[in-house]
Amino acid sequence: MSGLDDLRKSAAAGSRKEGGDLLGGLGGGGLGSVLGEILGGGGGARGAGLGGGNPMLRMLLPLVASMLMNGGLQKLLARLQQTGKGTKGQSWVSAGPNEPADAADVRDALDEEELRRIAQQLGVSEDEAAEAVAQVLPDVVDQASPQGELPGEDELDRKFGRLRELGGSRAG
Repeated sequence: MSGLDDLRKSAAAGSRKEGGDLLGGLGGGGLGSVLGEILGGGGGARGAGLGGGNPMLRMLLPLVASMLMNGGLQKLLARLQQTGKGTKGQSWVSAGPNEPADAADVRDALDEEELRRIAQQLGVSEDEAAEAVAQVLPDVVDQASPQGELPGEDELDRKFGRLRELGGSRAG
């Protein structure tokens, strides 16, 4: 089974806000708890096992983190707003439940070059890359905004920088 198949299977089995094991191979508590540990500043031993047995996830999370640094998250949320999907993006920031993302949302939120770069680094098609990003994006944004609002850009960059480093990425 490919890494993308693992992402799909695990996403179908888990629930983001209910602590399900969204992306598999992450150990107890799922993606949300791993991201909470990293983005909340813990990092530590759990961060060292980022992605567990899922190599696609180990490559994807640092790429998403790089994409969201330096104002990227604000740009992504603005693009969702411009395409009529602002409430979806806001659900990821707010303290309430996350609305799921799909590949179309990712295509609306990212420019073509960014999606192409992610696809190339993952070794998959742009459609598969958009689907993979859609599986993790709501949780990444949610965990970066634990109080229901976005921290300042410097704080976001620190959080996403930790995620990028723990994933072993040199992306960015």
